[in-house]
Amino acid sequence: MQIPEPAGPPYIDPDREDPSRPVCGICPATRYPRAQFLVYNRPSWECPFHPENGHRYTHDETVPACVHPDKIGLEPDRIAPPPKAPPDQAKAPAGRRGWSFPWSASRRRPSS
Repeated sequence: MQIPEPAGPPYIDPDREDPSRPVCGICPATRYPRAQFLVYNRPSWECPFHPENGHRYTHDETVPACVHPDKIGLEPDRIAPPPKAPPDQAKAPAGRRGWSFPWSASRRRPSS
């Protein structure tokens, strides 16, 4: 993954102390100028967390992303899509899943 280099001073000074708006330690606003990151209204699959470097980027891994607009005092410029719907329970495979033990009462064969 190619991590973009900051093209100017950060939007938020990472050394400031502002208890009214605690900014996340991984927020791109503390590393990049405003024109270099996107703001989503909440976490989403469109801006996944990358555990190898501890930051969020757009799905194509080119633009840093913030998911807490209220903490940095900005309106979201991207609206995250609604969460994916859970699978339809009617289409779920029927039957029992899990371990089956030979001594289970439901699995015993009648003796002859």
